[in-house]
Amino acid sequence: MAKLFDPGAGRQRVDRYELVGELASGGMATVFLARLTGVGGFQRFVAMKRLHPHLANEKEFVEMFLDEARIAARIHHPNVVPILEVGASPVGYYLVMEYIEGDTLARLLARAAQRGMRLPIPIALRIALDMLAGLHAAHELRDDSGSPIHLVHRDVSPQNVLVGVDGIARITDFGVARAASRLTATRVGQLKGKIAYMAPEQAAGEESLDRRADVFAAGIVIWEELAAKRLFKAENEAATLSRVMSEPVPPLSVIVPGLSVQLSNVIMRALERDPDRRFASCAQFGDALEAAATGKERIATPRELAAYVGEVLGEEVVAQREAVRAWIARSEPSQVGPMPSTTPSSSVSAAAMSLSGPDGQIQTQSHVEAAPRRSRVGVLLLLIALLALVGGGGFLFARETGQNHSVAAATPPQPAPTTSPAASSPPTPDSAALPPAGVDPSSVPVETPPATTRPAFQPRPRPAAGRPAEQEPAAKKPKKKSDDDVDLRNPYR
Repeated sequence: MAKLFDPGAGRQRVDRYELVGELASGGMATVFLARLTGVGGFQRFVAMKRLHPHLANEKEFVEMFLDEARIAARIHHPNVVPILEVGASPVGYYLVMEYIEGDTLARLLARAAQRGMRLPIPIALRIALDMLAGLHAAHELRDDSGSPIHLVHRDVSPQNVLVGVDGIARITDFGVARAASRLTATRVGQLKGKIAYMAPEQAAGEESLDRRADVFAAGIVIWEELAAKRLFKAENEAATLSRVMSEPVPPLSVIVPGLSVQLSNVIMRALERDPDRRFASCAQFGDALEAAATGKERIATPRELAAYVGEVLGEEVVAQREAVRAWIARSEPSQVGPMPSTTPSSSVSAAAMSLSGPDGQIQTQSHVEAAPRRSRVGVLLLLIALLALVGGGGFLFARETGQNHSVAAATPPQPAPTTSPAASSPPTPDSAALPPAGVDPSSVPVETPPATTRPAFQPRPRPAAGRPAEQEPAAKKPKKKSDDDVDLRNPYR
């Protein structure tokens, strides 16, 4: 799962992309979950691979990074993670990949091992065929003039096979791929890739690698899918290299119960140490697998693969979606209408977002409360003017009751009534405004408050004592995972 950034610490952007969280970090680059937004609420999530800033001046690393973008962007195939964009920013070079919701084959294998199980054979074969189809598309890549590029991935491994919740497996990470038109060249004696998944000629440092090196590596991946254990991996790199070069490969038919000899022989042919005895291409390898898969070794459909991924990783996928949704809600609070009652907010913002005055302008709660006071001042001035014209006296009686206000108009002078202590006592809070004794209530005109009187409005409850109104509740920090766990689960590692 991505380690999401704290929105309260300020948004992080790279050109037109907003960084949401970190997916993985390696020796050469860091991969982020990023978001692209646009008009009308448009948004799209992508995976951004950004070269470490301290490598920006290292020519070899920069050229290798740009090679990956330049070569992989040419491959258009449903079983290859596409490159959407490459750019340079003040924080370094970056490339943008399509974000595939899912996880790596390595993670699926680890989950099966935790439960003491193997991948179901139909599921393993479906992933294998998708991987081989993506590799063949890369091998067939041509330049603008139509000449073959002779691309070799050189890093085929379970970590670089992404299995999506859509039931499609894709090959990714062409960072160490080799092609005839590459900008960079491998130094003599320098190994690139994972030793445990190298073809013998690649491990020996031979320069004349071709697509058959990827056939061998794919054979290792498929062997491990079905056997549920590592083929060449040893306690150190030297021992691993020795096993790659000379260790006999056990036939799968003696390791996997019920696996047919025909299917085992197909995989054994891909693992021939002599390149001339292997399949000439990944397409031939895939065709042979399909022909050998019969009976219970049938090949799962994409829908069945999607169901399996949902069964194994469904809870994590849902948790990631909810975490991103919460991140968006925290980074982009609504600017119109009151916030939910469970979210503390300032008293000014709650009123200012909800009430409008007679001129159509937004009013705060204090503005609304001031309107009745202004209306009473106007009535007082009017009554004084009327009393001056008739040359008599008058009286004014005004009284507030909750949010309503009423005013009695002036009447001719009347004899002063006899008062008693009870009559002179203050009226009860529930009483209404009454005219003086001796005056017919029906003859007293009542001044209606102006239309600006505060409308029915229920203010939001104030925050609990001891918490400032503007303070957001502290976000619960996600449980920190170990680097090994993050790397294992990340699809772009």
